[in-house]
Amino acid sequence: MKNCLVFDLDGTLVDTAPDLMMAHNHVMKKYGYKEKPIESIRHLAGRGAAAMLIRSIDSQGNLIKNNPIDVNTHQQMTDDFINYYKQNISGHSQLRKNVISLLDWC
Repeated sequence: MKNCLVFDLDGTLVDTAPDLMMAHNHVMKKYGYKEKPIESIRHLAGRGAAAMLIRSIDSQGNLIKNNPIDVNTHQQMTDDFINYYKQNISGHSQLRKNVISLLDWC
């Protein structure tokens, strides 16, 4: 039997939160929402760009159920987020402590 290790790279081996935040704030500003500091958005990551944006908008008091965002606008926001993140994916992301040693050990 062969051994195998599987990692979720986004956040596990590399702290990508700073670049995710830059993409988030780029989109929020573009569409007229408030930008947020990294500390207040780390909890929004993990379920994809579309969910992150909706959860962020909801937390700003713009409850989707009371004031729904247009489906096309939400899709455009998501596309803008992904495109910005692709172009700026490694600007501020950093390897987590001891990752290189762990990978060498593996």
